[in-house]
Amino acid sequence: MDLKKDYNRLYQHWLKEFEQADLTSLTQDDFNKYKKLLTSINTFQVDKTDNIKYHLSESYKKNIEFLFNDLLKIREIKIINAALANQEINLDHVIEAEKLLYQNLISTFKGYKKVKNLLLIGEQYSLDREITVREKKAILTEDSKSEKAKEIGLKDEDQPLGEKYEEEIDYNYTLIRFLKKTPPLVGIDLLNYGPFEENDIANLPYKNALILINEKFAEQLDVH
Repeated sequence: MDLKKDYNRLYQHWLKEFEQADLTSLTQDDFNKYKKLLTSINTFQVDKTDNIKYHLSESYKKNIEFLFNDLLKIREIKIINAALANQEINLDHVIEAEKLLYQNLISTFKGYKKVKNLLLIGEQYSLDREITVREKKAILTEDSKSEKAKEIGLKDEDQPLGEKYEEEIDYNYTLIRFLKKTPPLVGIDLLNYGPFEENDIANLPYKNALILINEKFAEQLDVH
């Protein structure tokens, strides 16, 4: 094991991932090498009486562990954001676990949208917090040439005849402060946010804010 060479390779990969908005290529072979490096440095024993070597070894341990874990966290956030925006990613550039995460999220979001649309055209139609007049108009537009639009039971004021009803989805925007430099992201409202520097303050959709807070990229601000 060439510790210096392997460490520099991991650092350069982390830096590239951190600085660019798109996912870098992470093959399963790369992942296994980084994991092996982390395991090797954690099991490497240095005599504590050799003060210089001991502290150098501990420094490498902490840095490698941070770079490896942070690399995966940044990638996880990018994958979640891509799925939220229904954005395609190159599945050849991700490890198997990331591929499954992305595919499962895409399936979940598509399934949710399909069920929501079925509710819109069902006899037991009910309008909840995230189903808006704009979405009803979209369905009416698609079915305007069929008899289905007449069977939906929507009122005349819901018809797409103008811009009278421009009701928006309530994304429950949340004010957060960033704890460290963070790459740009696409919100579930399909707006672009970032990139952000440490101590930057932003008002993001709650679902995006929650991900950043859970991953220790940001903290929620209480506004009184």
